[in-house]
Amino acid sequence: MKHILIVLLILVLTSGAHPFQAPGNQPVRILEQRDVECAYPHWSADGKRILFQSNVAGRWQLFVMDEDGSDIVQVTSDSSNNNFPDWSPDNAKIAFVSDRSGNEEIFIVDTDGKNVRQLTFEKGRDIHPYWTPDGAGILFNSTRDDTTAFEVYRMNTEGGSVQRLTKSSDDETCARLSPAMDRMVYLKNNRFGLDDLFLMDLKDSSERNLTNTPTTDGWPCWMPGGKQVVFSAIEANSYKLFLYDIEKKSLIKLTNPPAQFDDGRANVSSDGKKIVFNRQINGAKNTIGIYTMRLD
Repeated sequence: MKHILIVLLILVLTSGAHPFQAPGNQPVRILEQRDVECAYPHWSADGKRILFQSNVAGRWQLFVMDEDGSDIVQVTSDSSNNNFPDWSPDNAKIAFVSDRSGNEEIFIVDTDGKNVRQLTFEKGRDIHPYWTPDGAGILFNSTRDDTTAFEVYRMNTEGGSVQRLTKSSDDETCARLSPAMDRMVYLKNNRFGLDDLFLMDLKDSSERNLTNTPTTDGWPCWMPGGKQVVFSAIEANSYKLFLYDIEKKSLIKLTNPPAQFDDGRANVSSDGKKIVFNRQINGAKNTIGIYTMRLD
């Protein structure tokens, strides 16, 4: 474990990955190293730490670092893949996916790496766990009832009281509850086999397509007020981050990465003033960096 931490710190120091002062709301590179993937970043509640996964040691493991890329601490360290992490609202626990049992299942662990506990025990794939805003439950995707498509489920933090929230022949993934917990935003395949953002009213399970585009959208997350969603969409052959106002039906482009780069997997700070996200070379999966940006 200490060896991996030293390797990570050396990579940061030698890659020029220290943050730089950028004018306005320009992206700031926090952590990036050639042929290393650092993905699914997530702010702590106070906006001072970032949770992420990295394959710097070969298999996916979970890490936490300061918002400037310093003080990297490894959370998991074993021979399995541990990925798709999401922090509980109080930052006490981390939900994640692991293949340590031979199948992708959902686990939770204390932020210090102690008390690992398995929550799901199904033959299907269980992935993309996201905590509910009250910290009492976890949304996740599973093929347990349909081996060809992912559906959205909710369970309590003990792995019980499992409830299926979507029922269709489409893949429905990356679901997150609104701050008021009355609506759910998620990705759903359209008739072209591409993902659109959908919004479900949990009172009556009615849903509507928010984006309805001929290209693939990805990784939606809520702004604190529950009226806007940050997500990724393809424009000019690359993923960019956008802010969509659900009530006004307005769209604002947040990032415009250089040619052949993609921005995705955004997470908004609890005060709504900044985002952390991934930037990678278009079509390449071997280098994924972590960037932050102010939302002025």
